[in-house]
Amino acid sequence: MYVCVCNAVTERTVRELVGRGCTTLGELQARTGCADCCGTCRDYALEVLDQALERHPPITPPETVNLPMIA
Repeated sequence: MYVCVCNAVTERTVRELVGRGCTTLGELQARTGCADCCGTCRDYALEVLDQALERHPPITPPETVNLPMIA
């Protein structure tokens, strides 16, 4: 089902992006344009995003160690 008709964003697209690390509406907007045009899909986009995050919570990456650059 479409979440955002203006940008042809589907529920499946949102779930796939959550699987790739998308966790906020801002990230979803940046990647798809969802809720950036007319805005009527914003609430539904948040609902679908929240449901996807409940099913597949983000994995916390290990701490990053800053190593010196090798020239």
